[in-house]
Amino acid sequence: MNDGTAGYSPSVIVKTLAFGVCLLLAGCTGASGQEPVKEAASRFLGALASGDHRSACALLAPRAQESWAPGTCERGLAGADVPGGTPETVSVWSEEAQVKTAHDTLFLHESSTGWVITGAGCRHRNEQVYDCAVGGP
Repeated sequence: MNDGTAGYSPSVIVKTLAFGVCLLLAGCTGASGQEPVKEAASRFLGALASGDHRSACALLAPRAQESWAPGTCERGLAGADVPGGTPETVSVWSEEAQVKTAHDTLFLHESSTGWVITGAGCRHRNEQVYDCAVGGP
């Protein structure tokens, strides 16, 4: 009688199936882990596009807000060269992330309150270094 197990014990079959389920879930989790990053970048870019610099400043990490003198974030963002756009690609590495639009690269950090922008208006200076209009990587 051939039951399709090719002589493997039930424990090996269960372990193999469990491993496959883990791989499947890991792949799904990776994609869903990008969504909060993409949403944070979209909120920031949307706030800038609508001229809501107060909301955009609230989405910046404290170190990015230090691009300007205390209390001048809104005015600084109004004059910053941050191209608009929508997130196209998202890369996440633990608590750090990068979002690319057609004309911009943004960097984010996962804080205790969620994802915040650490750099925007970033362009390659060379293969590993970015110059950012706001904050930095």
